[in-house]
Amino acid sequence: MTQPGQTYAWCFSHGGMHHFTGQPWCTAVWVPFTATNEPDALAAKQHAYGDARFLHELPVRQQLEVIEIRETWT
Repeated sequence: MTQPGQTYAWCFSHGGMHHFTGQPWCTAVWVPFTATNEPDALAAKQHAYGDARFLHELPVRQQLEVIEIRETWT
């Protein structure tokens, strides 16, 4: 189970999953998931964004969505 202040997020700048405990430390472009563990977060990422690892691998519409999602966490 995810502890309070714990977030799994796919980073489209670093091309991998981040696991934040407390305040997110990455200032790049990432998308958080409500998953309680990394396998579930990876499954959610795959469902939402397919095999894209980096932002430029997404269609422009999804790139803008990812940027908007990230801005809500600043």
